[in-house]
Amino acid sequence: MQHSYSSRWQRLALLAALGLFGTSAQAQLATYSFTNAIGDEPTFPADAQPINASFSPMSRGAGITASAGGGAFSATGWSMAALDATDYFAFTVQPASGFQVRLDSLVLDERRSGTGVRDWSVRSSVDNFATDLITVNVPDDTNTRTNKKVALPASFAARTGAVEFRIYGYNSEAVAGSWRVDNVRTYGLVSATSGTTTPAIEFGAAAATVAENVGVVQIPVRLSAASAQAVTVQVVLATPAGTATSPADYTYTTQTLTFPANSTAAQNATLTIVDDAVAESSETVILKLQNALPAGSATVSADSYTVTITDNDTPTGPTVSTVAALTVNDANGVPTQATQVVSARGTVYGVNQRTAGYQFSLLDNTGGIGLFASAAIGTNVLAEGDSVLVTGTLGQFNGLSQITMTGITPLGRARRTYLPRAVVGALTENEESELIAIATPVTLMTPAQWTGAATAYNVDVMTAAGVMYLMRVPANSDFAGKPAPTTPFLLTGIGGQFDNTSPYDAGYQIVPRRYSDLAFVQSAAEPAFAKSLALYPNPATSQLTLRVAGARGAQVEIMNSLGQVVSRTTAANDLTPLNVASLPAGVYGVRLTTQDGSATRRFVKQ
Repeated sequence: MQHSYSSRWQRLALLAALGLFGTSAQAQLATYSFTNAIGDEPTFPADAQPINASFSPMSRGAGITASAGGGAFSATGWSMAALDATDYFAFTVQPASGFQVRLDSLVLDERRSGTGVRDWSVRSSVDNFATDLITVNVPDDTNTRTNKKVALPASFAARTGAVEFRIYGYNSEAVAGSWRVDNVRTYGLVSATSGTTTPAIEFGAAAATVAENVGVVQIPVRLSAASAQAVTVQVVLATPAGTATSPADYTYTTQTLTFPANSTAAQNATLTIVDDAVAESSETVILKLQNALPAGSATVSADSYTVTITDNDTPTGPTVSTVAALTVNDANGVPTQATQVVSARGTVYGVNQRTAGYQFSLLDNTGGIGLFASAAIGTNVLAEGDSVLVTGTLGQFNGLSQITMTGITPLGRARRTYLPRAVVGALTENEESELIAIATPVTLMTPAQWTGAATAYNVDVMTAAGVMYLMRVPANSDFAGKPAPTTPFLLTGIGGQFDNTSPYDAGYQIVPRRYSDLAFVQSAAEPAFAKSLALYPNPATSQLTLRVAGARGAQVEIMNSLGQVVSRTTAANDLTPLNVASLPAGVYGVRLTTQDGSATRRFVKQ
């Protein structure tokens, strides 16, 4: 016969330390524990979430007699003659509203006297108590205290309803004794649900700091909740992308990460850090998330991920500066850091205008500056498109800011190129050593200035609007022997300056790099239809209209500053719309060709 005892621990409110990963459409798990020591009230964190649990009822065999204290979990224990397999302690766990519970383990703390072997088994109501799920054998000992952690199997799945657990104790002892269960501790997991909230994709952290020699960096990205379908997201460089430069400091291309269906396993993008030999300050690379697919399957966090790269090289010279920092001038047009030893990194542009030494421009993403050396440095042979690190003394020559180089470190061929910046007015300090293009065609004003010699010389050119430019034909280029232009041409080149009088605010030039920087836009005698040829609006941002009488069936081509055709269509009538939204900013030509000939006009894409 069995007897039931009420307990002062019945319906004891237990609190759970809750740490959710985030609100989501799927349940997210966080650990909790409760400890019920006999005779002690449990204590929990003030911000814990409730899980209601009680020990009730407690049943025992007829041979067990309660000692002083009278409760089912008396501190003084129980006397017994024998236990059978029907005797058990029961407790119920009821999760609070909106939560689930899964008990992972129990810790049984036994004190007893007597000899023999006692077995413990744990069963749950999900199995209707029909089968022993776990059996723990207590060693044959006397007057000992034994702690047994009972790890529960995966069949104890998370549930929202009340869960009853029973702890059975029985033995084969031949000698009567006394025993007690001093602690019953449960460890489990709780979770929250919130309807159909869309999962969020976010970086696993906000930032990381790595050494320059780390190699490949893993960028963690996580999905806050599992989705029934696979979800993808792009990890891209932010704008701006940080202070580090690619490919000198790192390499990265846009990566697409895939979260498999029904999974929240973190996915990693990879960033490769370049271990160079340049002593420099810490630099950053900034990434962001975009374009979660399928549409509506997840939201993308606006947060960014910043990787800070710490240098591992021993400084042997000045800190590497941006070109913009070196070209800050005082009121007289002289660099404020003039006479200082500086270092800069960028891409070589232009042709070498010296037969001995170097005379180029160096461009980075902040601007351009002149490079000069009267003699070769080591065995370095520089050409346009080389990526280099240079060291030297900052100064100016006739108003042109330049670095007189003492050291050159080749960094290979540059992966980044720069488009010419369109200029519509007179040249200024802003165009110095920059790659530029005059926005409208120019014509040669004085043909006699064109000598065709292999040495450098100046010629004056002017736009139809009357804006005049000094074009300096460089030495050591392919201009030697070329005929003087007799028709208008589009002009691209490097901004220069030659002004030997302070405050050095005049004498600005444009220096074409090669004869192909002069793109002739019309023949000596344009076809008659060219008189009605017009482009508008100019400059344009997305839509351009070509207007010409009798254009039906004519071929319309858009050419970049290198003369390459980037778009081709056929005119349907006298007004032809041209979509230029996808073109990078710069100067372009539109060429219209009919059976009577062709004519070209230039426009600026902003």
